[in-house]
Amino acid sequence: MKKYLALLILAVCPFVGLKATHFPAYTTHSVKCLAHDATNIYVLRPDGLEVVNKATGEKTVYDKESGHFVELGLNAIALRLDTIWVGSNDGILYSITDGAVDSTKHYCDINISETMETIVPMGINGIVFDSKGNKVIGGSNCFNVIYPSCEEESFTFTDSRTEIWQMVIDKNDDIWMSSTGSGSGYGLIKYHVGGELEVISDNSKNPPFRSAYVKGMTIDNDGHLWFGSSHKDQVSEDRVESRAKLLKYDGNEFTSYDIGPGVEVPISMMCDSQGRIWYLPTAPIDYVTKISEYSKGPLCCFDNGEVTRHEWSQDTGYCYCVDIDGDSIYIGTDNGVLVFCDGAFRWLNNDEAGISDASSPQNLKTATFDLQGRRIQGEPKHGVYIKEGKKVMR
Repeated sequence: MKKYLALLILAVCPFVGLKATHFPAYTTHSVKCLAHDATNIYVLRPDGLEVVNKATGEKTVYDKESGHFVELGLNAIALRLDTIWVGSNDGILYSITDGAVDSTKHYCDINISETMETIVPMGINGIVFDSKGNKVIGGSNCFNVIYPSCEEESFTFTDSRTEIWQMVIDKNDDIWMSSTGSGSGYGLIKYHVGGELEVISDNSKNPPFRSAYVKGMTIDNDGHLWFGSSHKDQVSEDRVESRAKLLKYDGNEFTSYDIGPGVEVPISMMCDSQGRIWYLPTAPIDYVTKISEYSKGPLCCFDNGEVTRHEWSQDTGYCYCVDIDGDSIYIGTDNGVLVFCDGAFRWLNNDEAGISDASSPQNLKTATFDLQGRRIQGEPKHGVYIKEGKKVMR
């Protein structure tokens, strides 16, 4: 089944603010996203980014005080060549290159009614790049394509209940978007820049499977897509049971594996060098905090149809993401980064690699920025700007 999106031309007009409905982290210091390259581990929290050198343990911190971010609610990260890209709930897309920051703001039409278009800042939940250098950012009920020329197209889903949870891109430059939609709307969506949008799964009875609730995704070593979803199984003539599933798509067909009760849909997953899928299951709803979409463990390993559950004793609070670097598995939690290696859990902390005190980049200590976090030359004679992490008014 294929469905099409309408291209929106963004014009100068009044708008109302819209936060991403993507469920917020429990605290401003919770580790929302993790990434790594050959040199560093990137730890993204709602209030800032820490870059940890893997060889020396030295930390570099980018936050409001360093003049790099202007708002809380940092929500997505991507690495591209020598640039770090960070997306926020307020529609701001930041790029950091050699310590210097730039930012742009992005919008979508939330389609409040058939007679009124409302252009609002999009909440950025995911960032991916294709091989041609096109950036795609996704959020609440929409996604935008930003071309290398800086031209931008904004697309709104025809089903307004579609909330992008994650985006991944495969070897064919096909972009896969998972969506929760609270059990309605679209579940799994496929898009190729310049092509058509394809809704793979929704809450109807359309093949190949029925689900409007898809969360964690990853691409394995063979280029195949894996994702977590919930399904209703007919367990008897008069009884239907919700079950969590791990699905694999090899480019031709879907293979489904049952991995537990319906609540345990993987929120985040990664594939290791041996082809095993590591994931975090969704925790049952906490009726006090009303949090229902994140994990409290355990760390699960899916290998040839079998699931092994690794429990930890550390107080992590909620968990949000998983990343794999060699033999180490990193888990982003309310209380820091938990590491699983050699069969044991430990915290990523200052004692492990001689980590020095967190500091801002040396060449930025006396740099000057405007209120959007963009570096400027000299000090303005008039106006408001940021210097040494502090707001200055002249």
